[in-house]
Amino acid sequence: MNEHCERYTALLTRAVEVAAAADRYANAKRALVGGAKRELQLASTWHLRRASVPSSVDNLTFAHGSNEHALGGLDVCPIAFLGLKAAGATAYPWLIEAAMLNPAGSYIDHARVALQPPERRAYCVELGAYHRFQHKLEVYHRAVTDWQASPSANNPAARWRRRAVTAKQRYLMNIVGECLSAAEPGFPPPQAFNRGAAHDWLRDAGGHPMFWHRPSPPSALS
Repeated sequence: MNEHCERYTALLTRAVEVAAAADRYANAKRALVGGAKRELQLASTWHLRRASVPSSVDNLTFAHGSNEHALGGLDVCPIAFLGLKAAGATAYPWLIEAAMLNPAGSYIDHARVALQPPERRAYCVELGAYHRFQHKLEVYHRAVTDWQASPSANNPAARWRRRAVTAKQRYLMNIVGECLSAAEPGFPPPQAFNRGAAHDWLRDAGGHPMFWHRPSPPSALS
């Protein structure tokens, strides 16, 4: 009797191991197929991407970025650099001073030197962050407005509304919930059982909390 039990246990253990190996093999195959499908989709839609369209916003953005790369400017903090450019006449004396120290240098060289003093750098980082926020806010509002005007967004029977909540929606709901709970301790946690309910909850809650309040520009340096 014990011998039969031992044989049965050994066969059962082996069957479990084989099943686990089969699952790992199947998962690996699915991962490979999924990766191949993604690569095919990327390849088939490459011509539709904005960066590949001449004179498009993304195309010009990449072009300007590559110009700074050509001058060796990738080590400069992009937010501080944006603030330096946005500072206008405030920054000109800093750049002229740097140019006088290194007449043969490029604009990147002079900007790097101009941003060295801590108070200037802090001012430019704050100013750059302000302008970066304004740009992101404009892009965000445009995307929201375009979506809200679309037929799909205004169709309560649209198929997308019945699909599962996305990872991005769940993450954003948690962030918004934390923000609102901090302001109102009794705030109930968000409940959404599908993509449409999550969409409506986020819309009614005010959208992305990053854009709830506009920052103020920094005070001018004395």
